[in-house]
Amino acid sequence: MPVYDLEEVRQAALAYKIEYRGRKVQRDVANLGYQLRDVAQCLAQLRESDFSKSIDYGNGQAIDDVYIVTYPNPHSENLEFDQLYVKFCLINAHLSIDIASFHLS
Repeated sequence: MPVYDLEEVRQAALAYKIEYRGRKVQRDVANLGYQLRDVAQCLAQLRESDFSKSIDYGNGQAIDDVYIVTYPNPHSENLEFDQLYVKFCLINAHLSIDIASFHLS
């Protein structure tokens, strides 16, 4: 079971309350050619069946939920899909999504 409620994830995503946890995530998103709206739509469309696992680092950090999701590549002319590994937590009383990973699976 995921730690974070997907309805809260949807609300934060659709409000563009998304933060990237470091430059690697920013680079991975950019390398995919995704814009913030693409990341937001991907997060807003997550389903419980996409859930893979939760990661508890055990050192006081927030727990991350991991999803493996198939999402239409926004730049594909032939409606190709990307299989993405998305890892995140909700922060600030569940008002923002802190993305730790967003790359091809």
